[in-house]
Amino acid sequence: MILSASAIPRRRLMRIKEASSYLSLSPWKLRQLIQAGKLPVVQDTDSSPFLLDVRDLDGYVERNKRTTPL
Repeated sequence: MILSASAIPRRRLMRIKEASSYLSLSPWKLRQLIQAGKLPVVQDTDSSPFLLDVRDLDGYVERNKRTTPL
């Protein structure tokens, strides 16, 4: 049985590298957004990696859409 792309579940949480690629940003820029409080992260302990929720990433895109360039 062959699964279509829409049938394959997308992971909800992404690490910095995956999330930066998803947003077409550098990992450095993504970390800046996190430190500025513009994107929340999931982190169960202080030493665990930052995980970003794909819903928050999509929300960031929606909030930053423009019809005219800055």
